[in-house]
Amino acid sequence: MDAIAERGGVSKNTIYRRWSSKEMLIADALRELTGEAEVAREGEVYALLLEHVRDVARLLDDPLVGRLLPGLLGELQRNPAFAEAYAERVVRPRRQAIIELLKRAIEEGELRADTRPDEIADLLIGPLLLRHLFAVGLPRRPRRYPERLLETIWAGIAPG
Repeated sequence: MDAIAERGGVSKNTIYRRWSSKEMLIADALRELTGEAEVAREGEVYALLLEHVRDVARLLDDPLVGRLLPGLLGELQRNPAFAEAYAERVVRPRRQAIIELLKRAIEEGELRADTRPDEIADLLIGPLLLRHLFAVGLPRRPRRYPERLLETIWAGIAPG
């Protein structure tokens, strides 16, 4: 926190007024870094989901994110306070936004009534993370992978 305050030209107290811990500060910094993965809330559901899946794919392809991700995953395992801050500031709000979008689409008839938003939220992100984190032995992710992923999911949730 000292180095951050010094670099920002502010007192450490100023930093602590905004962030109660270094874990919260880092979680917020990561939220800002990955801001393009925010879910848009207005528009046609297919287009919004496609935009989101493409954004996540681009984010995972970013060299900086590629360098940070292994350390982030390790820190999430080692540091329960950071894991909770990251979940609170990054994971839960983004996941909830997807779930709310899917629920609204179900209510408006854009998706089948038996669509399960929790599972669809997982399916939208899980394969991208798998292909990124465990790429050893897998074929290179095709350029149109985000589109093909959503097309596959959509086949199971689109109204009849």
